[in-house]
Amino acid sequence: MTAHISPSAIAENICFFIRNHLVIGSVEVTPATPLARLGLDSFSLIEIILFVERQYQLQLSDEALTQENICSSETLANYIHQHLL
Repeated sequence: MTAHISPSAIAENICFFIRNHLVIGSVEVTPATPLARLGLDSFSLIEIILFVERQYQLQLSDEALTQENICSSETLANYIHQHLL
């Protein structure tokens, strides 16, 4: 079922999680927003990874957690989508 979800839907789901659990109030969170710009600490990044793993039944290896793959919700969603297929 999750293999049929689009990268943009995954990115929006990640943004929803970040908005509701990790940032305060009026902080704008879009798929293209760099995660570093949100002021997230390393524990928040771990929470995002754990959310993704639970939500998509996917185990992300340490090698997958590169700056390129976790730069934004959009880049993380693209990585997830490639590995759901």
